[in-house]
Amino acid sequence: MAEFSAQVREAFDFHRLVFRIGELSTMTDVSARQLRYWEKKGLITSREREDGQQARVYTFKTFIKVSMMKYFLDAGYTLNGAAKQAMAREERVKHIHKFISTGLKGFAEIDGQMAINLGRFDDEQTLMAILPDEGEVRYKLLPNAEAQRLMAEIKE
Repeated sequence: MAEFSAQVREAFDFHRLVFRIGELSTMTDVSARQLRYWEKKGLITSREREDGQQARVYTFKTFIKVSMMKYFLDAGYTLNGAAKQAMAREERVKHIHKFISTGLKGFAEIDGQMAINLGRFDDEQTLMAILPDEGEVRYKLLPNAEAQRLMAEIKE
């Protein structure tokens, strides 16, 4: 699982994605002037340039925040209200990220369907989420040893 996690992190290394102010403006439909104003107010931040140039660059995380703020502004929120809503969503995303990075323990196959190991339920059982091709996700408790055996089979 560690190798898979490392591969996913490398494939989705959003820290490498940076955008100049004009690019961010075009992508979000927020003017460069507005972006500078939001930065001056401390609502967003630009990243230090490693190449010594002065032009502002923004991270993927800032792109997401600006996109959310724009969405809430378009929905009728004030700038401060939009920023608060975006920050609240950002907090939820942090929790989801923590769950995905620490809570998912691997994959298995149960009754011919893909399952995700969600970790130990208690000292004797593991909680598995079964992902059918159609319909809702089902959950199943398996003895810890059985869950480990099924995960080992899928790695082979």
